[in-house]
Amino acid sequence: MKKISFFVILLIILIPFVVISAPKDTLKNATDYILSVQDDSGAWSRLKGEFPAEAEPTSWAIKVLAMNGIAPDKVEKGVAFLLKDQKPDGSWNSNTAYAAFAILGLKQAGKGDEAIKKAVEYLREVQDNDGGFKRIGKEGAPLTIYTAVVLCALKEAGYETKDPMVRKAVDWLMGCQNADGGYGMPKGAPSLAPSTAWVIRALLAQGVAPSTPFIQDAVGWLLKTQKPTGGFSAVPPAPEDPEITAFVIIALSRLKDKTDTINKAAEYLAKVQQPDGAYISATPMQFNKVPKKNTQTTCFVGWALSELK
Repeated sequence: MKKISFFVILLIILIPFVVISAPKDTLKNATDYILSVQDDSGAWSRLKGEFPAEAEPTSWAIKVLAMNGIAPDKVEKGVAFLLKDQKPDGSWNSNTAYAAFAILGLKQAGKGDEAIKKAVEYLREVQDNDGGFKRIGKEGAPLTIYTAVVLCALKEAGYETKDPMVRKAVDWLMGCQNADGGYGMPKGAPSLAPSTAWVIRALLAQGVAPSTPFIQDAVGWLLKTQKPTGGFSAVPPAPEDPEITAFVIIALSRLKDKTDTINKAAEYLAKVQQPDGAYISATPMQFNKVPKKNTQTTCFVGWALSELK
C-alpha cells in the first residue's frame, strides 16, 4: 500500500513537469533543425535543396532564433543577407509579405532600422486605396492575410492606429468579416483558418478589444477547425496540419481564456514533430499541396511555441 501511495505521489509531482517541459523540448528540437539548414550565404530556404535561399524564410528563422536568444552569430549572418537583399524601393522581391516579415525579423533582432523605415515607406506606397494589401505590390486583389501580416509588422515597427496607413488597413479588415465570423483570403471568399488566425493576431496587436465581434466571432469560427488531436485544419472538414496549428497558436496566444485550447494544440505539435525536429506540411503554396518536411512550417511552429514561453 505504501508503494502504491508513493507511486501515485510521484506521478502527481512529475506530471506537471512533463506537461510544462514538453513544449520546450519541441521548441528546442525545432530551433536545432532551423540552425542546421542555414545556407552558407546566411539565408534560409523553404526547403533546403529544393528551393533557393531567400528573404522570407530567412526572416522567419531570424525571428524564431532571436525570440529565443540563441545563435546570435547565425542571426547576424541572416540579417546581413536581408539587408543586402533589400531592393532600392524598400521591398524584398516586390512582395508585400516579404517586406512585412523582414520588418518582424529585423525588429526582433534589433537590427536594420533604416531598412525597416524603407520597407514601411514601400508598404505605404503599395497600399490599396481601400486599405488592403496585395501579395505583389499593386497587382491583383487585396488579401486579408497579407494585410494582417503587414499590420503586425507595422505595430512592431511602432506604427499604430493614429497612422492613416494603419487605420485604413484595420478598417478594411473589419469590413472583410464573413457572416460565419471567419475571414477569407480576398474579401467575400469562404472563411479559412490561416487568414482568420492572422486577422485575429493583427487586430489584437493594433488595439481592437477581444470583446468585439471582430475577435469573438472570428475565434468562435476558428475553434470549429480544431480536431480531437488538438491540431487545427484550414477549414472544418479538412485534416489537421502543423503549420495551420502554428498560425492559430500565434493568434490565440494573447487571449488568456484560450489556454486549454493552446495547450492541446502544443501537445499535437509535440506528437507530430519529426525525429530531426522538422515538420511535414502541405500548406506552403509552393509545394502544390504535396506534404513535405520543410523549414517554413518548422519556423512557424518555432514562432508559435516561442509565444508560449
